[in-house]
Amino acid sequence: MRVRMALYILIATVLGGLFGHFFPEAGVAIKPVGDAFIRLIKMVVLPVIVSTLLVGVAGIGDIKRVGRIGIKTIIWFEFFTTIILILGLVIANVLKPGAGLDASHLPKADITGLESNTGKVMDGTSLLLNIIPTNFVDAMARGDMLAIIFFCVMFGIALVGLGERGRPFVSLMEIVSQASFRLVNLVMTVAPIGVFALMAATIGTYGVQLVIPLLRLIGTAYVALAIVVFVVFPIVAWFLRIRIIEVYKMVWDLMIIGASTGSTETVVPQLMDRLERFGAPKSITSFVIPAGLPLNSDGTTLYLTIAAPFIAQLFGIHMTFWHQVMMILFFIVTSKGVAAVPSSSMVILLATATAVGLPAEGVALILGVDRVIDMARTAVNVMGHVFSSTVVARWEGVFGQKDPEVTVQSSTREEAEPV
Repeated sequence: MRVRMALYILIATVLGGLFGHFFPEAGVAIKPVGDAFIRLIKMVVLPVIVSTLLVGVAGIGDIKRVGRIGIKTIIWFEFFTTIILILGLVIANVLKPGAGLDASHLPKADITGLESNTGKVMDGTSLLLNIIPTNFVDAMARGDMLAIIFFCVMFGIALVGLGERGRPFVSLMEIVSQASFRLVNLVMTVAPIGVFALMAATIGTYGVQLVIPLLRLIGTAYVALAIVVFVVFPIVAWFLRIRIIEVYKMVWDLMIIGASTGSTETVVPQLMDRLERFGAPKSITSFVIPAGLPLNSDGTTLYLTIAAPFIAQLFGIHMTFWHQVMMILFFIVTSKGVAAVPSSSMVILLATATAVGLPAEGVALILGVDRVIDMARTAVNVMGHVFSSTVVARWEGVFGQKDPEVTVQSSTREEAEPV
C-alpha cells in the first residue's frame, strides 16, 4: 500500500506537469482543486501536533527529563542548521549558478504577497517574545506553530504535575492523536488528485520558459540537496551507529509523498510510526518531530544559502566574507520565525536580500521555479526529521527501547521510569 500510494503520487506529479504544459489555461483553471488539498493538509496539522505533543510530554513523565530532551533537541537543530548553512554557502560560491546569466531576459513573478509578509520576519528578541502566546486560541487560528508548541509543552508539564488526576485528559489526547492520524490517512487518499492540480497550475502559470533559463540554479540546488542526502546524512548515520541503507528503505516513499505534496506534515503520522519501530521511542518522536516542523527544515535552510548568493551573482554584486557571515546569522534566526507565513522560505529570502543589500527583483526572478526546487528540499526535510529524532534518542540513551504504556507520573518522584 505504501509503495502504491507513492507511485500514484509520483505519476500524478508527472502527468500534472505535462497537462499544465500542453493545456496551460486548463492547468490554471484547476488550481482551486490543488488549493483545496493544501487546505485539507493544513486542517489536520494542528490536531496532530497538539495531541501528539501533549501525549509525548506527559508520556515522558518527568519534568526534568522534558527540559533535558528539549535542550538537546534545540542544540541539535541549531548545530545542524549551521552546518547546512555553511555547506550551502560553500556550494554556491564554488558552482556560482548565477554568474553569466542575463537577468533582463528572465520573466518575473509577482512578489506583492511576499512583500506584505516580510514584516513578520522577526529579530531574535521579538522571536523569543512571540514564542509565548498571549492567547492560545488565537495562536491556533493563526497557525503560529512556535507559540502552539510552547503552550503544549508547558501544558504537558502541568499535566505531569497533576499525577494520576491528569490521566483521563492524557487518555483523551491519545484518542485525539489516533483519530488525527486516521484523518491524515483519509486526506492522503485524494493526494494524487491534489498533486496533479498543483503541478498543472504551476506549469500552466509559469511554463517551461521560466524553468529552462534557471536550470543552473535548479541543478545547483539539487546537487547540494543530494550531497546532504548521500554524503552528510550517511556521515551522521555512521556516528549514530545506524545503517543508512535502512534509513533509505524506511523513508524513500515518504520522501516522494512529501516532495509531491510540498508538505512535510502529510507524512508525520507515518514517519512517527516507522521511527518507533526503527528504534526511536514515541516519547522522543512525539516531541522532536512537531518541534522540528518550524525549527528543523534542513532542505529549506540549504536552499536559502544557495538562492541568496545566486541573486548576488545574477546582478554582479560582490558579497564580502562578512556579508556572507551576516547572512548566515540572519538565516539562523529568521528561518525559525515565519513558520506560519505562506511561502515562508521566499519571505525569508526576500527579507534577507533586503537586509544585506540584494535587489528584491532577484526573488521575483526565481519565484516561478520555487515549486520545482521545493519538491527536493521537502524530501530532505523529511529525512532530516529521522536523524533529529535518532540523535536525541541516542543522546538520551533510549534508542532501541520501547515506551511503556503512556501514563502521567507524579512530579515528586526523584527519577522517571525507564523509557
